[in-house]
Parts: sequence; structure tokens; C-alpha cells
Amino acid sequence: MKIKLMKRIISLSILILVCGLSYSQENCDKFKTGEFQNIENGILKAKIQRNDSIQTEQYGEKKITLKIIWIDDCSYRLKFLDGNEAFWKSRPKDKPTPDLIVKITNVSGNKYTQESKFDIDNDFVYKSEITQIE
Repeated sequence: MKIKLMKRIISLSILILVCGLSYSQENCDKFKTGEFQNIENGILKAKIQRNDSIQTEQYGEKKITLKIIWIDDCSYRLKFLDGNEAFWKSRPKDKPTPDLIVKITNVSGNKYTQESKFDIDNDFVYKSEITQIE
């Protein structure tokens, strides 16, 4: 009796996990293009424009251009192309420019939560909520 109950619990858990993952994957797809805002504590940090291959981020007067490469429906890689000169100057000349790996972790309506980290530095993790405005 206990074995049957345990098998049912495991089967139900796997079913819930698979359904949850497929649901989140479907919802991420709508964020591949459009206009977005990154707001932290009620303050607009960045305006973001994204098409199928380029993402532009506007931080006040500073503009950053990045190449976007989708890994899957909920994860993508950003390669720095232009902008943020202070960041470039702070990087050692003999080290490659890191890519930023972004994972959409939660979707709710026109918003998503993301976690970003450099591909060569696991200590840095930036979490934020992004709102799609168009």
C-alpha cells in the first residue's frame, strides 16, 4: 500500500513539474521583442528596446548596445557591442569581455523576473523585474 502511494506521489510531482516548465517556456516567448522598462524600488533604471538580434539599453544619457542570442525560450546571452566606456576601461586588457547570461525565472502578465550573471563570474548575480510596455 505504501509503495503504491509513494509511486502516485512521485508520478504526480513529475507531472506538475513538467506542466509548470512547459507553461513558463510558453510565456517567455512573448518577451523576445518589444520595449521594456527595468524598474527597481519604484525608480526607472533603464529603458530597453529589443528586436530579434539587438538589444539597446538606455540609462539616462548612457546607451548600451548588445547582441542578443537566445539559448532557449527563457534564457539568452547578451554580448556587449557598444557603450558603457567606464566598464570597458575597468576591464583588464588581457581578459575577454564577459557575456551576460540572462534567465527569465518568473512570468506574470506583462512582467518577468530575471537573473543575470556574467559567463565568467559566478559571484555576480543581478535580479530585477522587467515590464513590457509595447
